[in-house]
Amino acid sequence: MKLKDCERCLVYGTDNRPLSRARVEVSNEGEILLYFATTKLRSVRFKTMVDLYDGAQGVVRCRCEVVIQRNDGPSKASEPWMAVCEVLKVQEVFQRQKDLRVPVEIRTEFYREDGLSFFGTIQNISAGGLFLVTTQALKKNEHLYLHYTHGMANYEIGVRVLRLTGPAKGGVGYGCQFFGLPGDVEAAIRKFVYMKQQEKLQRKLVRQ
Repeated sequence: MKLKDCERCLVYGTDNRPLSRARVEVSNEGEILLYFATTKLRSVRFKTMVDLYDGAQGVVRCRCEVVIQRNDGPSKASEPWMAVCEVLKVQEVFQRQKDLRVPVEIRTEFYREDGLSFFGTIQNISAGGLFLVTTQALKKNEHLYLHYTHGMANYEIGVRVLRLTGPAKGGVGYGCQFFGLPGDVEAAIRKFVYMKQQEKLQRKLVRQ
């Protein structure tokens, strides 16, 4: 497996829960090096899952052997730990196209920074953002929040209003961009989008 455009990843612990995000460097020889900003690590060798965020391929979920050690390189002040990561097996690839969007119909509650809430309908979603239709008047660059459950964890996801697209069925349409997404939530959204796209392709093949 060759990474094409990978600068970051999410490393899981042996309990399959997210351990830490890391910056990725790939040497000319193809060696994958991970750099951690957190101080809460220790020197250890273990096998685990790693989500590699590749700009060309999407999220590449791999079974890896990871060797964590002290970082003695130039970035040690900001990244005290590093690791050598060997890919043992590629498990899944989510959403090969970075901007791939799929239509959905998800009615959910959104929260404004002033604490007020309103309901809206998410009509399409991608790893980068969503299209929201609501009767609530929103402003460009306004920050909104919604709750998302992934596995056993609950997250508060932030979206920024990028543009108003005009009247839509059920209200007014707004293009929104995610910000501050935890790595495992981004991976879950990419997987959701990829699976919805596959379902759409399967339905198209059945009709043919």
